[in-house]
Amino acid sequence: MKIIVASFQCESNSKSSMHPTKGDFEYFVGWDIFKKLAVKELFESEGFEIVPSIYANALPTSTVTRDIYDFYKDQIIKTVRDNSDADGIFIYVHGSMEVEGIGSGELYMLKEIRSIVRKDCLIALTMDLHANITDRLGDYADIICGYKTAPHVDQRESQLRAGKALCYCLKNSVKPYTYVCKIPMLVKGDTMLTANEPLVSLERRTRELEEREDVFGANLFFGHCWVDAENTSASAVVSSASKDTSESLAKDLANALWSTRKEYKFLIEAELPEECVRRALVGKEKRIFITDSGDNTTAGAEGDRTEILRLFLESNPKKKCCVAGITDYDTVKRLKDIKEGETVNVESIGRTGVLKSHGKILGWAKEIIGDSVTVSFGNVDAIFTEKRSAFIEKGNFDKANTDLTEYEVVTVKLGYLFAELKPFADREIFALSDGSSCVELKRLNLKNIVRPMFPLEDFEWKA
Repeated sequence: MKIIVASFQCESNSKSSMHPTKGDFEYFVGWDIFKKLAVKELFESEGFEIVPSIYANALPTSTVTRDIYDFYKDQIIKTVRDNSDADGIFIYVHGSMEVEGIGSGELYMLKEIRSIVRKDCLIALTMDLHANITDRLGDYADIICGYKTAPHVDQRESQLRAGKALCYCLKNSVKPYTYVCKIPMLVKGDTMLTANEPLVSLERRTRELEEREDVFGANLFFGHCWVDAENTSASAVVSSASKDTSESLAKDLANALWSTRKEYKFLIEAELPEECVRRALVGKEKRIFITDSGDNTTAGAEGDRTEILRLFLESNPKKKCCVAGITDYDTVKRLKDIKEGETVNVESIGRTGVLKSHGKILGWAKEIIGDSVTVSFGNVDAIFTEKRSAFIEKGNFDKANTDLTEYEVVTVKLGYLFAELKPFADREIFALSDGSSCVELKRLNLKNIVRPMFPLEDFEWKA
């Protein structure tokens, strides 16, 4: 039997102005896709013929334009057309890809695939925990397995769960049924951490369901609030051997998540930017991190906002501070040939400083994607980047030729602090800042979501 394997991932942020280009995608073709995908050995050990297509994955960004979407989608479709006799298809997607003029990129691609393959061909998906699942997805996907951790650490495990379920169903001639139960809630993602209750118990419940022989995927998806679309919300999705089982279990999971909707709070200090800066500058800890959540590049924001940098500059701090990294192509290019130690003017903030260092920036796959410059304004340093770059670990600072450990206050454009930075943080403060990834839902002015929607409205609901 034959299984097609592909991946096409991009988490969209419809509030962002930066649409992805081909250069934003980490891209592999043919057998090279297994540098990133975990299912090759599994399918080989089960005796399946593997047909590799493409792997394309971009840093979260704005909605995907049709030409970029078609460039990658059409390659997968060609693989399917060339192998229309395939018994199974494994696709790793995000679940919140919004395409201009189309809507859900995942749904559109699956519809086209279904129009090509045999009726008994099984399609298995691995999806991100923050997917916005359309209620029509179950008409096209037989098996859905999502991450169960936030921050995400089980990507490999989730791929293998979907792959194992696909193998089992193909070998035992089982035609699964997937039921999607939409839940009218959009809780702030940075408050929904799976290492804490009530999510520990809820995710344990999904794992226990998946131990059943007739259940191939039991999932809670939290949704992605920065996509202003009809399918934006949380959902419960179950794939099992029967429609009744899938529907019953999905509704039970949906009601369980809904019952906890008011329990999600920030576990660290979360304040407006002015208060965050004030607290950081008077704090006694060795090193304090501020996350500029409204300009979070890992959530698709542009990373170019300077509000927090300006607040530090206006404070004229005695502490050594750093803001990393501010997307500013013009500044980086203009200062590229300036020698370190020279006085420079940063036009985007109307300030004069000293060029401290030239460096590089890392992309989503830790590859070098461009240049950076670090400019000192007294005790405040700012790392400006040619392209968007998420400073999620010390290595990002190292590549920028800037020593993270010399600072007492560090601002990064993230939501919750990535695990790689936590050893360097004696205290974390979450800035409720404005921007494309603002976590305050009322500020996002969402117009296309289904209403009512908690917490924008408070109401009773049952699946």
